[in-house]
Amino acid sequence: MNLIDYVEWRGDLSFKKSAFCDVDALVLCQLSYLNFDALLSADFGKKISLAELWSRFKASDDFEKRSDLGALISRQTVNLLEACAASKRFGKIYASGYVSKIDLQNEEQFSALAFFEGALSANPFIAFRGTDDTIVGWKEDFNLAIEESVPAQRDALAYLEGAAKKTRGKILVGGHSKGGNLAVYSSAFVAPKVQRRLDRVYNFDGPGFRREIIEDERLKKVLPLLHSYYPKLSIVGMIFRRAGDYSVVQSGAQGLMQHEPFSWFIGPRSFKTVEGFDKASDLFYKTFNEWLEGISKEKRSLVVETLFKVITAGGAKTNSDLGKDWFKQAGAIVKAASELDKDTRDEVIKLVQRLFELAAKNIVENKG
Repeated sequence: MNLIDYVEWRGDLSFKKSAFCDVDALVLCQLSYLNFDALLSADFGKKISLAELWSRFKASDDFEKRSDLGALISRQTVNLLEACAASKRFGKIYASGYVSKIDLQNEEQFSALAFFEGALSANPFIAFRGTDDTIVGWKEDFNLAIEESVPAQRDALAYLEGAAKKTRGKILVGGHSKGGNLAVYSSAFVAPKVQRRLDRVYNFDGPGFRREIIEDERLKKVLPLLHSYYPKLSIVGMIFRRAGDYSVVQSGAQGLMQHEPFSWFIGPRSFKTVEGFDKASDLFYKTFNEWLEGISKEKRSLVVETLFKVITAGGAKTNSDLGKDWFKQAGAIVKAASELDKDTRDEVIKLVQRLFELAAKNIVENKG
C-alpha cells in the first residue's frame, strides 16, 4: 500500500475516529511539493480546504505546467491531492500561509505552508518543501557542508516563529528530504516559548547536520519529539550526521529511487519497517562523513563550487534541463571540466581520491 492507497483506504475515517499518525504527516509533507502559486494565500487567516484547493488547482489555466514537478518529484503528488480532496479524512483539512521563493543570487530554494484540522487557526502542521527540481536547490543542500546555516534554514526558522504568532495550540512540524532538515533545524533554534508548543517534529529522509550542530544543546532538547524515517537504501538521509533515533522503512523501489515516498510500504496506521539500513547506506554514511570532517571548510567549498560550476556550464537551471538536451549538456560539462585551472583540478582530484580511499578502507573493514 502506498500513500494514495492509504488515503483512499483510510479516507472515510475522520481524525476523531482515528487519530493523526505519522503516515498522515508524510501525506501533508508530500503535498508541500505542489505549486500553489496564486491559488493559496500567504495570509494564515485566509484558509481554504484541500477540497477547494484541488478545485482551484485542476481549474488553473496552467494545470499541465503545475502538474509537471520535474525529474525528481513524482507526478503522483497531483493524484495524492485529488485523493485527499475526495476523502473525509483530508478533504476538510485547511491550508494557508503558503510561501515559495527561488533566489539565485543567495542560492536559496524555500517553500512552506500550514495545514489545519478545520477552519480555526489552532494546532497547525507546518510542512517544509524538500529540494525540488531546481539546481539551485541542490546547490543549497551542498552548501550545508560549508555554511553555519543556509538561507532556507533561516527562512524556515522565521516561518515557524511567524506561524506561532498567528496560531494557537500545539504545533507539528515536518518535511521530506531537505524539508526534514528544515523541520528539525527550525524546531531546534526557535524561541523557547515557541519550542514549548511543539508536539511532534517529522523528518522523512532528510539530510542531517554537521557535528557541531548535532552536539548543540538546543537540538538535543527537541530529540524526544523527533520522528525520523529513512528508506532501507538511503543516500540523501545519510548526508551529514543523523540526529536522534529513527526507523527504517521498506521500499518497493531500487537504489536512489527509494528516496521517493510513493515507494514506501505502508500499513493501516504506520510504515512497514525493517531491521536496519542496506550495507550501501551504512558505507556511504561512514565514508562521506569521515571524508567531510577530514577536510577544511575551504576545501569543502572548493569541491562544491567546482562541482556546480561544471554542472551548470550548459546553462541548465533544473535537473529536467540537464536531461532535455543531454548531448549539449554533456559537451558543455566536459568542456567546463577541461578548462578548470590546473591547481583547482589537481586539488579536487586529490580530494575525490581521498573519498575513494576511505570507501575502499571501509569496505575492507566491513568484510572483516
